[in-house]
Amino acid sequence: MLNQNPITYQKSEHRLPVAEISPATKKIISKLVENGFEAYLVGGAIRDLLLGLHPKDFDIATDATPEDIKHIFKGKCRIIGRRFRLAHVYMGNSIYEVATFRGSDPGDRVMKKGQIIRDNVFGTVDQDAIRRDFTCNALYFDLQEETILDFAAGVHDLKKGELKLIGNPNQRFIEDPVRMLRAVRFHAKLGLALSAELRQQIINNRLHLTNVPTARLFDETVKMFHCGNMEIAYKELMELRLFEILFPVAAKIIPQQQQWHNLLLEAFSNTDHRLQNGLSVTPVFLTACVLWLEFIPLYHEVLNSGKNSHDALHEATTQVMINQREFLMIPKAIQNGVRQMWMLQIRFKKMFGKGVYSTLHHPRFRAAYDFLLLRNTIDEKLDQQSDFWTSIQNMSPEGIKSLIFGKKNKRQKINQEL
Repeated sequence: MLNQNPITYQKSEHRLPVAEISPATKKIISKLVENGFEAYLVGGAIRDLLLGLHPKDFDIATDATPEDIKHIFKGKCRIIGRRFRLAHVYMGNSIYEVATFRGSDPGDRVMKKGQIIRDNVFGTVDQDAIRRDFTCNALYFDLQEETILDFAAGVHDLKKGELKLIGNPNQRFIEDPVRMLRAVRFHAKLGLALSAELRQQIINNRLHLTNVPTARLFDETVKMFHCGNMEIAYKELMELRLFEILFPVAAKIIPQQQQWHNLLLEAFSNTDHRLQNGLSVTPVFLTACVLWLEFIPLYHEVLNSGKNSHDALHEATTQVMINQREFLMIPKAIQNGVRQMWMLQIRFKKMFGKGVYSTLHHPRFRAAYDFLLLRNTIDEKLDQQSDFWTSIQNMSPEGIKSLIFGKKNKRQKINQEL
């Protein structure tokens, strides 16, 4: 599959929109070349540009070592990483990743049960290509010549709309199990088909994901959440039995209760819609949606033991986060955001008194309100709450006072449980 002498696509053949490559990327590549090094735009940016997409990140590959890069970009470069050492070059407010070609010799490579723990073996561009995950990512753009170097027939696979792994799946998925999640994300985001054989190989190797650090798994999960086509990715994760690795409790509950499957589909669809329309998203929202499936039975269990709703919420939330830690390490800031979103679901039940103001102006109100509407799609008992919190957002301060302190509403109590 790999060819030491790559297929070279001239400008007239590839028609890659060079104008969309960021000026800073061009500047970094030019400066490396001026200092006697090879340097290329590599991987995802080329792939996306060929597919007519607009990449945000532009990664660079070079034969310059991290120390060489730091020397060239004095004061604007930082060497990062232990597993893979690479350079971050700072241009304005942006960071550009510059990686040294990976080599094929064992060298300074640490393996554990077939998985690469550390790899700082440097090599040549053709050796670097064979280390890439998928053929569509083994593409290198020569800025000076405006040619694409294709070492693995990646352009051909892109034209066919196929995602193909480089090398033996049973080796490559063990080396870095995250490649299985990346395969699903590329399938969902780019529309590249996974062959029946590749799908089966993912299923066969899925348990290797348990060997990946849980913090890295969460980062990959967030990338999946925000790929713009998470509704498609979710269905693939379920079929390939990867969702059960990331969210085992939710994965057990979903087949038993169709309503939760519907809720997640709606949540993913809404987030996809926001991304496709250029609106902001936060990992807090979808994390709260998925973990809600585990939270609800725990919350009711604690509530039935005699605790009040506030204490039950915090106790159940803490337990959910402890349980999830074994599979995904969720950062504290996101845990706090999830806790606040769930807390507001209780506060939404109180539609009278001064507490309405603090709820309405809570920093997490918008996300929590969206979640309330989402819950309402599978539970019509929430109609009254949804209508109230929808209407009040468009009222004047005087109208709000009249509504929440009026005689009809002053003693209003909502007894529905979450």
